[in-house]
Amino acid sequence: MTVNLFSTANLSSGRSDALSRMIASVSAAARARPDIELRLMILLQCCTTAPGDLVPAEDAGLVTLLTVPGLVSLSAARNTLLAEGRRLGWMDGDEIVAFPDDDCWYPDGVLGHIHDAFASQADLDFWFCDYASAPVPVNGALERDASVQDVLRRASSNTMVFRSAIVREIGGFDPELGVGARLNGSEDTDYALRALASCRQVRFMPLASIGHRDRNTAIRAKYYPSGLLVIARHAGRIPALRAALVRKLAVGSALTARGELKPQVFLAAVRAALAEMRRKRPGTAAA
Repeated sequence: MTVNLFSTANLSSGRSDALSRMIASVSAAARARPDIELRLMILLQCCTTAPGDLVPAEDAGLVTLLTVPGLVSLSAARNTLLAEGRRLGWMDGDEIVAFPDDDCWYPDGVLGHIHDAFASQADLDFWFCDYASAPVPVNGALERDASVQDVLRRASSNTMVFRSAIVREIGGFDPELGVGARLNGSEDTDYALRALASCRQVRFMPLASIGHRDRNTAIRAKYYPSGLLVIARHAGRIPALRAALVRKLAVGSALTARGELKPQVFLAAVRAALAEMRRKRPGTAAA
């Protein structure tokens, strides 16, 4: 099975070293498992010509680079990548799709384990684990069927992996969500919850086996409005989210009481969530 990885990077952010680390980790996985076809497509933002030294010559066949001169939102970037992938015929067959951030990396054995999990389980449509700045080795014996709470708390763009049929079915990311969009963050949670309706089997490995900087709980108020809206959006069709919605409202109240979330922001988020629950949403269009 082919593994398709879609990522994006803002070259003006000064994080090219992190991007190089991600590329190197994918290259190492390709060398360790020559039986697996790995493809990495990266959209370079704030860039007109891809740097010649970004991708080593030996990895030229592994990495496809796209460029845009300005800055776009994270969801828009991923939708551009998906559209180009489809144009090239990627994901047409039974393949694997993931969306790592530019500062994510794959320790030894992770991509091979993910590939083997999908190849050996014909009904596995969605797999994820946790991430950390000090990742630990994979242990498939710990994998379990994922709960909705697992998805809410641990699925992220860096760790969620899908069978290509699911990606073809649910289409692109919501352009209203994500860094650089109208509402910061939660585009990956929205994507994961949309996928749940179509997935036959979802598996979670409760280990931080993919590398990425640790979660920063100090900025959770920044992403509160989008997180509340996404839970409200899907609560009607996923009953387990109704309790999560109550908890999220309680969290918002606590953040407001501590001064981390402005009262007007909290009230606006609640009004938007209520409106979302009343709204009849058509399926998100393909990118």
